[in-house]
Amino acid sequence: MKPKMWVSFGLVLACMLLVTGTGQAQTAVQVFLQRGQPDQLQFVDMYTGEIDTVAVSGERYTVFGSAVMYYDPVDNRVRLATADGRVRNHPFIQPLADTRRVDWVLSGDGKYIAWTLTAEQGGGQLVTTTRIAGIDGSSPREVLVDGPRPAIRALPVAFSGNADLLYMDYQPDGIGEVTPFQQYAGLFAVDLETGETAMLPGEPGCFCAAEIGAGLLLRLHLAENLSGFDVVVTNLGAETTRQIDAVGRANYTQAGGIVLAPDSTQAVYALAQVSDFGGASQSVRTVFVQVDLVERRQTVLTQPVNNFLQPVAWTEDNTAVIVTSADRSRSGTWKVTLADGRVTRVATATLLGTLH
Repeated sequence: MKPKMWVSFGLVLACMLLVTGTGQAQTAVQVFLQRGQPDQLQFVDMYTGEIDTVAVSGERYTVFGSAVMYYDPVDNRVRLATADGRVRNHPFIQPLADTRRVDWVLSGDGKYIAWTLTAEQGGGQLVTTTRIAGIDGSSPREVLVDGPRPAIRALPVAFSGNADLLYMDYQPDGIGEVTPFQQYAGLFAVDLETGETAMLPGEPGCFCAAEIGAGLLLRLHLAENLSGFDVVVTNLGAETTRQIDAVGRANYTQAGGIVLAPDSTQAVYALAQVSDFGGASQSVRTVFVQVDLVERRQTVLTQPVNNFLQPVAWTEDNTAVIVTSADRSRSGTWKVTLADGRVTRVATATLLGTLH
């Protein structure tokens, strides 16, 4: 079933602000996720204000061309959902009989996809097979078989700008399900022409957040006095490194969601203080931190909010960032304005992205 409704002008305007820096919609359809039982994918037509809603049950929702790709844990299938209400199996990415985990990442231009199938051998030994293909399934090929490794799998992270390298991480199996933000343990690169692998400079590092883009690696390292995170910036071409010192927030020991600005002059990430982590009385205080890559300083942008929120995209000519809930059970989209640190909720559902 594909219920239809009409979205308010306010939500259309909010969506347009999420799309580009100028507030002009580049394509007609934005996709939002409303968590529930089942989840609701909302395909918002930017021109007419019409919403097509598709009920699904899954995780790791990703905009995949003109569809939304996700993993259905009940049926152990990778699915595609489209605005016309169709939900079907992904045509070329599916778990095998011995697969215990499937992961994927798209190239920045949306032309290529890499995916991993992790299988378990005896004694908890994991073997990860990595393949790449065009988004339409063209030219599929195997680029890496890693392992066996004890409770460690290889996770695809990002393509290089010209898609000749695939950046990956040696990921402790299962720990990512309990951390509020995506963390990385040992980042490395795979040459997609030769299949050769090489650890990135400074790796393996701490189990902390990172961002790779525009030839840069931004790596967070927990400060020795537990007062936030230093940002280590590495130019992957020149292999030069510099450190930007932490902001000095006592007991703020969780961080992630780094987004690098399109002009590579700044980044923003979430920094959180958590009490009774995972317990009945857990409390969260999250602030957003701006990293000036030119002046080499970090600045706290906002007052604390009582949620795990994380940046996902830049907007309004790089003067604001869009943030969503890092809590997989919650929905919502907010905007953080850099000039005044204001955090504004712009949608009750979570922005997934723009269909192409």
